[in-house]
Amino acid sequence: MRGDGAEPAEGWVAPRGVAARGHLPRHVAGLFRFQPGRPAVAAGLRTALALGVPLLVSALLQLPQAAWAGMAGLFVALVDKGGPYRTRAWAMGAMTVLGALVGLIIALPSPFWVDVALTLLWVTACGFARSYGDTPGILGILLANLFVVSLALPSHGPGAALMQAAYFVAGGAWSMFLALVLWPLRPYRPARLAIATCYEELANVADAVAGWPLEGPSRVGTWEAVQRAARMRQSLETARDTLGATRQGRQEESGRGEHLLVLLEDADAMSLLLTAMSESLDEAPRGGACRVARAEAQRALRSLSVDLRGVVGGLVRGTAPVPTAWDAEAVTRVVHADGGLPEPARSQYAHVAGLLGRLREHGAVAVDVASRLEGGRPLPERDTMSFSAAPGQERGGWAVLRDHLTPQSVVFRHALRLGLTATVATALAEGLGLNHWYWVTITVIVVLQPYAGLTMEKGLQRVAGTLVGSVLAMGLVYVLPARWMMLAVIVGLICVSVSVRPLNFTVFQVLLAPALVLLAEIQTGDWQLAGVRILNTLLGGALALLGIRLLWPSPEHARFPEEVASVLRAGRDYLREVARTPVPAEPELRAARRRVGVALLSAEASFQRMLSEWKGPAKELEPGMALITFARRFTAAVTALAASRAWHPTSDLGPVVRYASDALEELAAALVARRVPSGLKREAPSLEGTDALERTQVSRLVRQLGVLHRAVERMPPALRAAEDGGARPVPA
Repeated sequence: MRGDGAEPAEGWVAPRGVAARGHLPRHVAGLFRFQPGRPAVAAGLRTALALGVPLLVSALLQLPQAAWAGMAGLFVALVDKGGPYRTRAWAMGAMTVLGALVGLIIALPSPFWVDVALTLLWVTACGFARSYGDTPGILGILLANLFVVSLALPSHGPGAALMQAAYFVAGGAWSMFLALVLWPLRPYRPARLAIATCYEELANVADAVAGWPLEGPSRVGTWEAVQRAARMRQSLETARDTLGATRQGRQEESGRGEHLLVLLEDADAMSLLLTAMSESLDEAPRGGACRVARAEAQRALRSLSVDLRGVVGGLVRGTAPVPTAWDAEAVTRVVHADGGLPEPARSQYAHVAGLLGRLREHGAVAVDVASRLEGGRPLPERDTMSFSAAPGQERGGWAVLRDHLTPQSVVFRHALRLGLTATVATALAEGLGLNHWYWVTITVIVVLQPYAGLTMEKGLQRVAGTLVGSVLAMGLVYVLPARWMMLAVIVGLICVSVSVRPLNFTVFQVLLAPALVLLAEIQTGDWQLAGVRILNTLLGGALALLGIRLLWPSPEHARFPEEVASVLRAGRDYLREVARTPVPAEPELRAARRRVGVALLSAEASFQRMLSEWKGPAKELEPGMALITFARRFTAAVTALAASRAWHPTSDLGPVVRYASDALEELAAALVARRVPSGLKREAPSLEGTDALERTQVSRLVRQLGVLHRAVERMPPALRAAEDGGARPVPA
């Protein structure tokens, strides 16, 4: 991508998943795409045991109703998405208790109109659970599925209903015992892994900058660099949430929790310094003696990445990191050598040397704290500092829900769409007297997503998985004559399917479908259920696609401009905070930087969703990609300015802030109004009287504004048309 942003870069390649025409082939290709990572073997084994042991007990004691304990074990295991033990215990406990209560519906007679009305009310309510985040959203989907299954069962008396609820509680307790007690209980293990991811991302950034060519253009503006910065911010947010949840209720302890707090604060500080370093090296001259200074700086960054990965080893494996002996003063010696660097290169590389010195200090603290972590040795007094892992007041549950009780909310629209579509599915399938009609409604609940592209992807994955899996089930029915063989195969399929779920959802569906079909066939004795499941899944998938098309369609291109506008306004506030006089405190800067980082993550997620829906030429997406790229580069330029203000004398930045604030507000307003922005001021504010470093940094910041302005001007008509007035995005 060219630095001026006037046109797409020569040889510009769209991100993975963008095609020139037709978005259906992209979804089909996604069925066979495996995500990087390792299979979740432990989760697969836990889920298999959670389901298999109750099924075995049910078979041995000849208690068919005890199979509900197996279903409870499966559902409770599926709601366990990892993370802090406290959060996992809350989610699994809620699934156990609420699932048992939902199952009591079998005690009531359920005529047709009651089924339809209850489906509308309950599924809509479960859809609103997404307001509170991913785990409550998954909990809501599982409870909706369980409700539909219970609704389809024949009515029983209160005694049978209470017995079924008791079996469900027993199965849920067994699943929780497996996940939280039988497996090694290490309360801080999730937080350690989350913080290790932060240091791994920091090391990746350091390696990337260290690998820049000494001459020629750097790679600071590439899409890969943007994604790397996004991963760094996302890892910090995840670690912040994980550590905050882990330490909740442990405010008085002073062991590993305090060590991890210091490591997380160090990672946050180094993210600022590395961002400032990449901006400074990209802007600094490279010829003559500057080449030597640049080479020394990049050599130091390579050594820093070795230290950071040593910290990763200490967090993940418990090994004591060994600090490398890297020279952070080499750049300073080049700057002050006889016949050294002329201005402004001298000021710029002096700033680089200062950044390296601070990186060395933070790196040394991280290595020292990581070496003390395993033995629990106390921290030196210099390393104990006040830091909140989860700043800000948590909002109450009702306040969060109230924010989404508006037609402009994506959650509100999705909940109503989900409830209405599931109701239509229930009325149609039950009204037609379909065998196992609840499979139609379950397919609707699983497939229907808040966004059209995700719904299409989920629909294809579920249909493809069900087709292949049901055919596999048909074959297994004839190959496995004994009941115990079927139980063994069911447990094995569940184990493998859950293990590969993080890597490929289609394979998960292919392996899960025959397990569920065989489980239903064992309990009912109906050996023709594979074909029934295929037909019901096709009908449910078709209804889900109709629901996303007909009920409040909100294409992502209608939301994306508003997401970018939020980023620009957050960037404006960040710049104002940086330029404030006197210089703001670090916590205030961190909070402002975090707000713009979270807004960028939300805009990038919107852009990725837009890729899955886009039907036009890929080149029309280039302005949107440029907006994200250079909004992040503008933020990085502000971060570089913030880093320099800590130890460089500065002049009044008021004119620059006013110029940038006016420009960003106009761009944000133009994006929200879907219009072409008015022109920037003809002349940027004068920089006379400022030092060479500040002139360079401010000039870079002003250039990013020009690029952003041209990107908004080049937004294609398809991204300007607001089909539904936009919708409030799901909170990050």
